[in-house]
Amino acid sequence: TSKIKNLHSNIGALKVKLTKEDLKEITDAVPINEVAGSRSSNEAFHRITWEFVNTPLPK
Repeated sequence: TSKIKNLHSNIGALKVKLTKEDLKEITDAVPINEVAGSRSSNEAFHRITWEFVNTPLPK
């Protein structure tokens, strides 16, 4: 991000909360194997995609 307005937009995106149903709908609409482009390695992919993260619940 190189502009303050974009930074504010990015920060605002943190307020978006997706349910398990939302994530399933997104995944079903765009299956991971149908996304264009090459993948350098499965290990790298697992580190950067939301689908494989383990975010702790807020306390």
